[in-house]
Amino acid sequence: MFQKNNIKKIVQEWQGKEILIPANVEYKILGQNTSGSTLWSSPHKILTYIDSVGCSGCKLGLSEWKMLIDSSKLQKLNVSFLFVIHSSDFIHFDREVRLHEFNYPIIYDYQNRFDSINHFHPAPYNTFLLDKDNKVQLIGSPINNPEMWELYKKAIIQQ
Repeated sequence: MFQKNNIKKIVQEWQGKEILIPANVEYKILGQNTSGSTLWSSPHKILTYIDSVGCSGCKLGLSEWKMLIDSSKLQKLNVSFLFVIHSSDFIHFDREVRLHEFNYPIIYDYQNRFDSINHFHPAPYNTFLLDKDNKVQLIGSPINNPEMWELYKKAIIQQ
């Protein structure tokens, strides 16, 4: 019962909350610098924040995200995917990205500024569907969770 109430409290806390973007964030694709600022102008964004605790590459689920992104493109969903990584070992993370051929922009948050200004909860409460104003519409990871992915798609299509 406590866990259910705790989940409800977290969801209520984040519903409608604006995710703030630190200045001068660094985007990379396959470890190489790139521009990703246009991702924020999309009417819908799925943002996931991965911290340095444990295996970032494992927690991110790069293969699963690739499949979800490809699926969203096939379905012509108007959504950007934003990955924010704060790691104690970016070299290991770069190897994981190359190994999985994950060729999507990733924000490398070296100083952990995203968490400092947004105060994220630990997984699984650190993936969000954001609207055009970066306000949280849904919370929870859609990878390996078909029901959550259906909720995300429905919200994207309706707006």
